[in-house]
Amino acid sequence: MKKLLIKLAKIGAVLLIFVIALFYIIDLIIMPSVVERDEVLVPNVKGKHKEEVLKLFEELNLEPVLEGPIYDENFNKDFIIKQNPDPGSTVKVGRRIYLYVSGGEPLIKMPDLVGRSIRDAKVTIERLGLEIDTIYQVRSEYPAETIVEQDFAPTELVPKSSPLKLKVSIGPQLGMIKVPTVLGKSLKEGEKILRNNSLRLGKIIYQPSQSLLPNTIIDQIPSESKLLSVGDSVDVVVTQSISR
Repeated sequence: MKKLLIKLAKIGAVLLIFVIALFYIIDLIIMPSVVERDEVLVPNVKGKHKEEVLKLFEELNLEPVLEGPIYDENFNKDFIIKQNPDPGSTVKVGRRIYLYVSGGEPLIKMPDLVGRSIRDAKVTIERLGLEIDTIYQVRSEYPAETIVEQDFAPTELVPKSSPLKLKVSIGPQLGMIKVPTVLGKSLKEGEKILRNNSLRLGKIIYQPSQSLLPNTIIDQIPSESKLLSVGDSVDVVVTQSISR
């Protein structure tokens, strides 16, 4: 019996040594190699084009998440501004890496400049960081030094460095008359308004109407604020009762 116990003790000791040795082999040799394969060093991609970075992350088995665009005049459009986690971090394979992509220069909402004085418009434009590239002087019904046209529409988003082109009135030509509105007036009233503005009533076009009184002006050619020479005529469209 004693010999059997000694034999069993020896077998147990051998098994214990084997288990301890196996533990150290797994802990010191196998596990480090497994962990090493499951981790990757995050590269520095700041300042690189997003397409180049997406290809690199695919090779590294990392998952890129694009954020933005963030408008920054120091970075061209579609280039990486910053990243999270930071470069040099050790992360697991498949980890999400957040990439903040530049939208290029800041976009400015174009103000409505038509009808404003060039002096007033310059203050607004400079405050927004925009610049006037060209000013064209034109004759118009607007008073002199008034903006009559802009190349970018109001509320349109434009890059901060966009050069603006404006048309500025030098006023109407001597002897020109701004056409008044006669819409909604009776034919008699409209003719009086035109005569008081040194203009004449021109062609009269009749259009049947059930809802408006006869001889009510519903359209005029040219329209309000257009310029005509003294004595020119304005054509009108007026209502006519429907015969029953």
